[in-house]
Amino acid sequence: MNLKIAIPLNKEQKIYHYNPWTAPNFAIYSVRTQEERLVYECSIVVENPWVEEDESMICDPMMCSDGCSDTVKADLNHLADHYIILEAIGGCNYIVAGTFCSNIEKVMAKGGIEIYPITPFITDPELAIKNLLIGLKFTKDMKKIVRN
Repeated sequence: MNLKIAIPLNKEQKIYHYNPWTAPNFAIYSVRTQEERLVYECSIVVENPWVEEDESMICDPMMCSDGCSDTVKADLNHLADHYIILEAIGGCNYIVAGTFCSNIEKVMAKGGIEIYPITPFITDPELAIKNLLIGLKFTKDMKKIVRN
């Protein structure tokens, strides 16, 4: 079993709890089984492609929560803009997210990425990884979750 998990990060490398579309970076974690253990490691930290396209979106507080008005959500061009996030996290199985808009939900579903909701008091990416792994059904027989 091999998994890839994306975690949106803020500038302090803690979990970014707002809409992932506006996160500055993403940590991509790899998870594999090794005997009766789940082993995880941060493979890479990638910049949100929106930083290059439109850095104002990253910093816009209006876009950080649900962000998109109903009128904007219905705009197909705007929905298409959300697909840029797949440049950073395409190929992942899961994304950890505190808040996300309906457009991100659609994009993740189309990209085959399941959204794993995380509570706002978890700020450490490694704690989020462990939280997600404990919650997955197929990990119930694993004895340990360890960092590589």
